[in-house]
Amino acid sequence: MQVTSISAFRANIKQYYDEVLLTEEPLIITKGDTGAVLVPLKEFNAMQRRLEILGNSAVMKDIREATLQMKAGQLIEITDIDAL
Repeated sequence: MQVTSISAFRANIKQYYDEVLLTEEPLIITKGDTGAVLVPLKEFNAMQRRLEILGNSAVMKDIREATLQMKAGQLIEITDIDAL
């Protein structure tokens, strides 16, 4: 993850923007003791989706139950899915 100051970012905004899109790595932009992060839109959307899932108690319950079933060996073959 790259870090730059706000003044360096301002002076080279296109270069930083292009690099973030090319590498798909976030860029931390600092100003004193604070900062912001520039991330590719694809990654931002993925983070938002993960937050939605983590914030949904019903989905998280299903994931926990599935994990327990998997650890207990209660698995089905992919070919069996159509039979469900």
